[in-house]
Amino acid sequence: MGDFGDAERRILAFMAEGTEFVFQEKNYKIILSGKPTCHKGEPKTDIYILAESSSDKVEIKISYKKENADFIENKMSADRAEQLFGEDWVNIIEQSTMAISDRFEERMLIYKNKFKRTEKGAITLGWKFELLNKNSGDLSGKMLLTEEQVIDVYAGSNLVDDKRNAMVSGQVIENSGIANYILMDENVNSAQDVIDKMVPIKEYVKMHPDIYFACKALNYRTFAGKWDGDRPLSVQVYWNAEDNKLVPELVYDQPLTVKGNEVANRLLHYMKKLNIKTTDDIDDDNAGTDRII
Repeated sequence: MGDFGDAERRILAFMAEGTEFVFQEKNYKIILSGKPTCHKGEPKTDIYILAESSSDKVEIKISYKKENADFIENKMSADRAEQLFGEDWVNIIEQSTMAISDRFEERMLIYKNKFKRTEKGAITLGWKFELLNKNSGDLSGKMLLTEEQVIDVYAGSNLVDDKRNAMVSGQVIENSGIANYILMDENVNSAQDVIDKMVPIKEYVKMHPDIYFACKALNYRTFAGKWDGDRPLSVQVYWNAEDNKLVPELVYDQPLTVKGNEVANRLLHYMKKLNIKTTDDIDDDNAGTDRII
């Protein structure tokens, strides 16, 4: 099937205007189809189909995901979190990360030596936030969401107007970006295959009611003098200097509103104050934590 885009285009090609299929025991003909688009980012609907029978019309809005896809959202920002979870998004993320706070409190924060995938010289700034359809890694857990909220995440019901009312074949169609079906089967060879194998999102959520989060570290690499961008952090490490020692404090109540640059610059300020350039300069005299490896 090639990559995701090829698979998506192949499925859309089956749904060309004039194509006929049977849906809910009625014969339908497609009168409009296309990939919904918006000015920035993407709506949840990947394939939009408007079809008519002798008695009615039906909108089929498919969110297509490859069967081995793990990510629901892998670059979570405050704006995106609000769109997915609604106005209570801060509490939702904070409660989810606090539920595994013991695991955050056990994590090493200063890496004088290489450890697993973390390179020598790293100092942790905080943790990015990702949504997945399965548990992944030590800093992962189940999102504390109602069934309706999970449906909203998959359908895109809370997305901004531009993503909800997307453009299809040159025209803005109200709610075209809010998906109502999900397709995860790559082995489709006709329009009828697509119709037969798609699953209503509400039914999919009943079968897969849980959404998981995973937190991935953003580290300052002291030997390179770099970190991987100004990424929003779900949990931040606020570094301080106390009694001439570098001391960390984990902050859970500002999810995704504090980013990597702010935390990194804070760390650099206190490293300079303590004459620390790399982790080689950290020792018992200036380390205010035992979370060192």
